[in-house]
Amino acid sequence: MPTTNDIEIRAIDLGDEADLRAWWEVGHAATAERPGKPWPLWEQSRRALPAPNPERGIVLLGAVDGGQMVGSGMLTRPLRDNLHTAMTFAFVAPGRTRQGIGSAVMAGLEALAAAEGRTTLQSEAYVPSGGTAAVEGFAESLGYTVASRESIKELSMDDYARRRSDLPSGADGYRIVTFDTVCPDEHVESFGRLLGMLMDEIPLGELDLESSEWTPERVRAAEQRQVDTGRHVHTAVAIAPDGEVAGISDVRVDDTDHEHAQVGITLVHPTHRGHRLGLALKVATHDLVGATYPSLRTVDTSNALVNTHMNAVNDALGYRSIETMLELQKVL
Repeated sequence: MPTTNDIEIRAIDLGDEADLRAWWEVGHAATAERPGKPWPLWEQSRRALPAPNPERGIVLLGAVDGGQMVGSGMLTRPLRDNLHTAMTFAFVAPGRTRQGIGSAVMAGLEALAAAEGRTTLQSEAYVPSGGTAAVEGFAESLGYTVASRESIKELSMDDYARRRSDLPSGADGYRIVTFDTVCPDEHVESFGRLLGMLMDEIPLGELDLESSEWTPERVRAAEQRQVDTGRHVHTAVAIAPDGEVAGISDVRVDDTDHEHAQVGITLVHPTHRGHRLGLALKVATHDLVGATYPSLRTVDTSNALVNTHMNAVNDALGYRSIETMLELQKVL
């Protein structure tokens, strides 16, 4: 791996817990001032990062100076579709910024991606809502352009409880089915068909991403990884009169943290829109996690700024914007 002056950029051994913890500490410190819960707890990272993932390959890099890790990076690559893409993330320890460490980490990640034939790199940067941050200039200097903008939102479960009586339960003509992570056998096939439409149906801006095929076998493999890593995907599906899955929404909670949760996806089939299914599904999942985890304090989500419908749904539930995510892209 390349070096920057006396700083070595090297791979992290996922099987070496001390090495992995040092990597985690850099990201934790680098994101500490962001609002919400931007970094997972150590116990979750310790379990999830080394675990086999049928969907994504992962490589971690560390920037080491005098035996101390001062920067970290992550490269993830889809393994089943969008094989031309990879995602790059870099973090620098507070007090060590503007020393070329982040650029060196990104160069290492990009070299790895290029060696695998990945031609489109994507990343994320976070700025205050309605504001700017130095990370924008950093990304631009590396050749990344803003492909889409998303609002990061947070919901207080206390606020949700106050609003709940004004929110609907269910949707006329549709049956709402909920489950923890593992889709019932009778719905898994149509669940996968709808899931495969995700990239065609959500606002992507200029992001170069294509639709995928989710067979029952692929769904089951992804579910098993969630089970193995202690992540509960509390899901609601809307079942149309013909028995097909017409809509999906989920909220994800880790075994290691029952105070914070994250919305995964919310998707309604185009032919079933106009029935307020998005709102009904989100209410169902939020009711479910609220009842399952009495200690739950907040739920985070993100939506493209141009997605006016879903932003209105989230506003109705009580979500408030806490920062903006810039979805970045670079073509090698």
